[in-house]
Amino acid sequence: MREQITGVFEGGGVKGIALAGAAAAAMDDGYVFEQTVGTSAGAMVASLVAAGFGPGELRHAVTGIDWPGLTGKSSLRKNISMMFRLGFHSGSKLEAVLRRLLRSKGIRGFGDLPDGSLMVVATDLNHGRGIVLPNDLPGLSHDPRAFPVARAVLMSLSVPFVFEPVRLTDRVSGEELLMADGAMTARFPAQLVPRNSSSIGFRLRPPPGHHPHHEIKGPVSLATAVIGAGISAQEDLPPMCGPLDRVVEVVVDHDSLDFDVSPSLAAELFDIGHAAARRALCAPQRKYDDVSTDR
Repeated sequence: MREQITGVFEGGGVKGIALAGAAAAAMDDGYVFEQTVGTSAGAMVASLVAAGFGPGELRHAVTGIDWPGLTGKSSLRKNISMMFRLGFHSGSKLEAVLRRLLRSKGIRGFGDLPDGSLMVVATDLNHGRGIVLPNDLPGLSHDPRAFPVARAVLMSLSVPFVFEPVRLTDRVSGEELLMADGAMTARFPAQLVPRNSSSIGFRLRPPPGHHPHHEIKGPVSLATAVIGAGISAQEDLPPMCGPLDRVVEVVVDHDSLDFDVSPSLAAELFDIGHAAARRALCAPQRKYDDVSTDR
């Protein structure tokens, strides 16, 4: 079976590693992602799938990222910098990782991908509106084919306070826009699935009765708690009933904003997602000892 589908990937911080595992399981079961749609961490997974990463390559990619190095430890210097740069971290390391992974498949701009194969959601903070990339780029006088996919995904990934908003100039008005986490617009962008498209949604859920506890001692911990609460509160909502043919729910017990993820933990999260999708899609288990088989 090689059924062509549209895959919709939810946002969820570092828990998005599990979504990569779920996508790998779908491919193992014979599904072919004709189109991918994603928000935040889901945008990262969607971009890798659209770029042509196979199941083993996905596992190798997400377990090979230096997750703690993307943020580092908080410090007084970083806390002060947030007041001037609008975020604790610049996002430059994250963008470099995205660029490296995508370029390994020959992907730089959206023009290097099949037309319509990838859509990611970001939020225009200046106007409080959602932006779909690359679809909305022509309205800002940017050439979608030349626009870097890594930059678009970074926009969708830039959780407020954690990462600086990404600056994008509206070449029509000349205004500099601040782009941030797409989850503020659409955490699970199922509304972007084309009509009459066979589709599978990939969502994250907390364990039953799980509610993270944030100890708030100052503005930094307060900002983290506010964002974390927004993420976990949406996860607690009932599953969405909509146009999707199937929804794969992945239960993950990890703080979305805790980037202290070792390679072994990343592998565990990936395997959790793979197992959840395998159960949902009735796919057999597969080993990932040799990633070269997908290259």
